[in-house]
Amino acid sequence: MVIKDPKEHVEYDPMVGVRGPVRLASVEATAEVVEDQLKRGNCGRWEIICDEPDSLGGLDVAPAPLHYFAMAVLF
Repeated sequence: MVIKDPKEHVEYDPMVGVRGPVRLASVEATAEVVEDQLKRGNCGRWEIICDEPDSLGGLDVAPAPLHYFAMAVLF
């Protein structure tokens, strides 16, 4: 993984000092806006729907992104 700064001469490679075997993994995902704040995301065979509460302009029909984040931290 290489993270590039907007300045062309700056490049940071967090793996430069790593010795030994390295595991690489990648995940592909897509997301789309269904309506207002309602969004659908797909990753492999999994689909996730998220929404915002009424107070933030959503329809309140699915968990908010922050709820998914909180659950991910707990897992």
